[in-house]
Amino acid sequence: MLKAVIMDFDGVVIDSEAIWHDLYVEWFKTNHNYNLTVEEFLLCVGSNYESLFSKLEEKMDISIDREKFLEDTMELFIEKSDNLPAKEGVVDFIKSVKEKGLGLSLATSSVRAKPVKHLTRLGLIDYFDYLVTADDVERIKPFPDLYLKAIDNLKVDKEEAVVIEDSQNGLIAANRAGVKTIIVPNEETKYSNFESYYKKVVSLREVQISNLISEFN
Repeated sequence: MLKAVIMDFDGVVIDSEAIWHDLYVEWFKTNHNYNLTVEEFLLCVGSNYESLFSKLEEKMDISIDREKFLEDTMELFIEKSDNLPAKEGVVDFIKSVKEKGLGLSLATSSVRAKPVKHLTRLGLIDYFDYLVTADDVERIKPFPDLYLKAIDNLKVDKEEAVVIEDSQNGLIAANRAGVKTIIVPNEETKYSNFESYYKKVVSLREVQISNLISEFN
């Protein structure tokens, strides 16, 4: 029986991944004269930059200044993402989850301040029973900690929940937690090699909660 929905934030609720992609590409071109590929960028989507930076340092035999990267990009990201709308189908999907009496949690590798800001701005924060963020766990995606924490908060079994994700790292985390996952790729993550998911859809407009409940039952 379906009792809860757990949603990722970046790339699922708002299309912030596209902004980060542009910033990463520009920063590496400017600072290292390197043309970052989409495939390389996907290493950090849903997680953080460390896996990408470590790989590039080995590949290019360079040292990447993490502090400079954040100084150069964070303010620009905040400025460019400040008025992003909710992605297609997100608002209706969230409302239908609560109308059906299901639990709803966020599970994001971001620190708490970002989703709180945007969910409040979009008028969506009160629909969520719990927000699980990087501030609440020791390990972010692709480790399962965020989803395990969300399941624990919601007081449901892993078989009674479904995850909404857009990234390979997120899918791996959900699979490790033993939760079925609906993949909603964006313009960046559509290049990922997704495997072992429950469903894949173009947008959350395609997902009907009543149908999901029937399928789980």
